[in-house]
Amino acid sequence: MDFKDIVNQQPETRAQRKFACTVVNLLPFELHEEKPHMLPSAFIVPAAEDGVFGILHVEEGIHWVPNPLIDEGKPGSSIKQTTMPDEMARSIVEDFAFAQVCLGEDAKPGLFWVSGRLSVKDIKANYPDLIKQYQAYQTNWFRNLCAMANADWNKNHNMLAVSDLQRTAARALGIREAWVEMQVTETANCPMCQSLVNPAAIVCSSCKYILKPDQYKKEQFANV
Repeated sequence: MDFKDIVNQQPETRAQRKFACTVVNLLPFELHEEKPHMLPSAFIVPAAEDGVFGILHVEEGIHWVPNPLIDEGKPGSSIKQTTMPDEMARSIVEDFAFAQVCLGEDAKPGLFWVSGRLSVKDIKANYPDLIKQYQAYQTNWFRNLCAMANADWNKNHNMLAVSDLQRTAARALGIREAWVEMQVTETANCPMCQSLVNPAAIVCSSCKYILKPDQYKKEQFANV
């Protein structure tokens, strides 16, 4: 590459770094973030698939604020405000991460952002240590989620105590527990204690109230 090529590339590189950032997603699911008062207002970060992380290019955001000096509906009644790409990208990452449970100093979602409108190849080449670091963070976070799921499950074996996120974490780690593949089905309330029960249940598992007396009498344990 000669000097002319380098000079021609410099303005493009500066523009990319100034007007765009790249959000990197190591999570095995698509991420949706909403910014209702911004344009654009919705952001979708693709899931990591087949060992390749998902990326989203984020540009500047725009929102409008009322101009107190001009009546609503008249020209100039709203003032355009611009939010730079780095602030937009930071908001997408932090709004998701801070809303999660089981976080720690070295346990967090595999989600971060870097400056520039970069490709997967660019990020792999320039940020291998950062990728490795967030992979470790995510593994620790997934382990924390699974530990919480185990504890909640062992209390009462209630499938509603385990979230879809915890099941996703377990699958990502290759953990095989009874609660991993169990799906939430239609439930009803026990008329005695109001706990959730399977509609097919004959006896409430919480208070032992007989939910279906006729069917209960037919079962072998009815005479015990």
